[in-house]
Amino acid sequence: MEIVLTTNSSHPHRFFATESISICWKAWRESRGRFFSALVLLASFVVYAVITSPGFLSRYNTRFPDKTLLYSVYVWTGLFHYALQGLWVLGAFIVALGGLAREKTTGVALFTLGLPVARRNLFLIRAWVAWAEAVAFGLASAVLIPVLSAFVGESYPFFQALAFGASMTAAGLVVVAFGLFLSEIFEGEFTSPVAGLCTLTAIFLGYRAHTLRGWNVFDVMSATTSIDPKTQLLTGGFHWFGLTICFLISVVLLGATHAVIQARDF
Repeated sequence: MEIVLTTNSSHPHRFFATESISICWKAWRESRGRFFSALVLLASFVVYAVITSPGFLSRYNTRFPDKTLLYSVYVWTGLFHYALQGLWVLGAFIVALGGLAREKTTGVALFTLGLPVARRNLFLIRAWVAWAEAVAFGLASAVLIPVLSAFVGESYPFFQALAFGASMTAAGLVVVAFGLFLSEIFEGEFTSPVAGLCTLTAIFLGYRAHTLRGWNVFDVMSATTSIDPKTQLLTGGFHWFGLTICFLISVVLLGATHAVIQARDF
């Protein structure tokens, strides 16, 4: 656990700013290993998918000449709607883990609670850091696609990639909130990761295999209802109703997590 808190009670506004920055820095130091590991994984996958795309498209279009696969379809189907989205969910969940329940297990929760910071602020700042890291995952991996496409003789609209990345991170706030919730429910070192990853993987693969049907957050993340069926590029605005549902679910999860933190005896 990183301790980097400096206070100055003579100036309340300066104290508030110092408090926030210090707790942000603490949360960042505790999650940066997971952040960089997930970011490298996401970037590596995007590089691999784009670099190998000419060979895949050539083989596919040779085998199915009457069903030509466009590069934009390859990107949306294989990345934003499936593999990249799945890896983003993994990364977003991982960076959300931690918190006071885990610190209780390691024996440092009382020290953290002894800092001149309310439990609410500890939680909210950690949540903001996790959300910012998840946004970085989505936007960085999305921007890589049009940049790398030029190196393999393909093109992908920059703003399309950015829009899909934004949709993935906006709706994916649910995943971050779910990770924060589990991290405060279970105290075991591996209980939250195992329970969360198994649950998310089962639901994700269930929808992608069409075993589970109906509305799901993963289709909102990939803007499934807002794309052209032939090019699989965005044709209009986002599915705001779906995004609103995701936001409300996230708020409920965050509220429940805060209630657990306030009620728990550490």
